[in-house]
Amino acid sequence: MKKLIDVLKNMRKQAFLKKKYSGEYAFVGIGNHSINNLYPVLNYLGVNLKYIVTKTEKNAATISQNFSPVKGTADFDAVLNDPAINGIFICASPQAHFGLAKKALNAEKNVFVEKPICSTIQELSILKNTEKNGTFCLAGMQKRYSPSYFLLKKKMKNPLYYTYKYITGAYPEGDEVLDLFIHPLDVSVFLFGAAKIDSAKKIIGKNGITYLIQLTHQNNVTGMIELSTDYSWNYAEERLMINTENGFFTSENTENLRWHNKPSMFMNIPIEKVKGFTSQISTLYERNGFLPVKDHNQLYSSGYFSEIEKFLDLCENKCEAESNLSSLKQLEETYKIIEQLKSNISHLQ
Repeated sequence: MKKLIDVLKNMRKQAFLKKKYSGEYAFVGIGNHSINNLYPVLNYLGVNLKYIVTKTEKNAATISQNFSPVKGTADFDAVLNDPAINGIFICASPQAHFGLAKKALNAEKNVFVEKPICSTIQELSILKNTEKNGTFCLAGMQKRYSPSYFLLKKKMKNPLYYTYKYITGAYPEGDEVLDLFIHPLDVSVFLFGAAKIDSAKKIIGKNGITYLIQLTHQNNVTGMIELSTDYSWNYAEERLMINTENGFFTSENTENLRWHNKPSMFMNIPIEKVKGFTSQISTLYERNGFLPVKDHNQLYSSGYFSEIEKFLDLCENKCEAESNLSSLKQLEETYKIIEQLKSNISHLQ
């Protein structure tokens, strides 16, 4: 038994050691999101980061001094002109993403760009037309790469309708729809396909804004979505419930995915009212907070690890282009819903 255990441990070790990326990469931005969510994944994967691009020469010098052999620079053009760079990660201010991504794609660099990648569907189209000579863009819509949602998409059959709650605290520093609510709207498209908004209401609270939305997807699935910044960041929550004929799925904060079976009926009589019902709940995915390993790290359950790994694999031709779950083309329907929402709210006001 000990020999078998040693063999299995060695196989796991070898798989990690052989997962080596040979290319050189650059990163634009060194803000809070980058430091806490993206750089740790790059470090774990042993990515050869050649440049970190900042706004000021002072920060660039500090990076060069403290993070050698990474070179800090404020000269983005010099990075774009370096033929050794396989791909560029862009995580700057949301307003800067479109211009930076366009410039990088024009330089024929592969681009990973955090959300929101742009402000409008017209800008999205411009970026699409800028991809050339095999270069590509992968948008940082990490929830598409979350194991719970990825598994849900495979398991879900014949959904009837769903309810989706996505609530946070106040967000005075930006556009809550593009910066925050793009995630749940994109998840709804990823899981259920293109949609049309049937109704939308905007409620202005003391600390934030709430959108109550009803939409219908192309497969006739109805969604009821609450998006709000009028709660608290300490109690932020993402909760999805999907009803099907035989049971329902639940997911909370991409931390778990469960299937709940429904009680049976006899001659239109609920059997559970006659002899009771023991619900059978199947846990399809759950992050284990006890084990401090990659697969149970929140960066993995949230999808950050897999999206970055996918970008690197695509840059180094280790997978097919079709495996890019957040290509520019796949975000078209998400941006259509965003524009519908903004148009509906503007019309109601």
